[in-house]
Amino acid sequence: MTEQEDIMEEQVEDLEEELQETKCDCSEELEQLERDKAQLSQQLLRLKADFDNFRRRTQSQMEEITNNANQHLLKDLLPVLDNFERALATENTSQKQDAFFQGMEMVYEGLMAALSEHGLRRISAKGQPFNPDLHEAVAMQGDEGDDGLFVLEEIQTGYLFHEKVLRYTRVLVGPKKEEAECQK
Repeated sequence: MTEQEDIMEEQVEDLEEELQETKCDCSEELEQLERDKAQLSQQLLRLKADFDNFRRRTQSQMEEITNNANQHLLKDLLPVLDNFERALATENTSQKQDAFFQGMEMVYEGLMAALSEHGLRRISAKGQPFNPDLHEAVAMQGDEGDDGLFVLEEIQTGYLFHEKVLRYTRVLVGPKKEEAECQK
């Protein structure tokens, strides 16, 4: 029986060695799988970040394209708004009571309300200090006062589109009227 026991012991030792080798192989495979998992996880995070950046960039480009298209359309509508303003600038009070004139005022106000909802704003100028970022001086009246130049009259209305100048307000500039009258 000793011979059988020796054979069995050898078989047990061989099995233990194989088991030990298998454990080593498994632990190496496990480590490799963990490294692969970490690498794939990093790739997934980078891909997700790239996709988020792509989505934001695409959305920004779409908004820019839309704003540019709207800006071109609004530039084409500015002469129409100018004609409305000229038609409504009448001094005749009997004409202001006319139903047609009142209807034109309503159409103009409705058009301006719709355009303002889409980012168009009128640049108010009369009585304001002259600002070359918003105003275009077409004429000057009197000398420049100590306080600088002020807008005395609007020649043509200017507009902002989303805080960007669509058209500069054309203005007549000069010193404040109170100062000019005091100097006379």
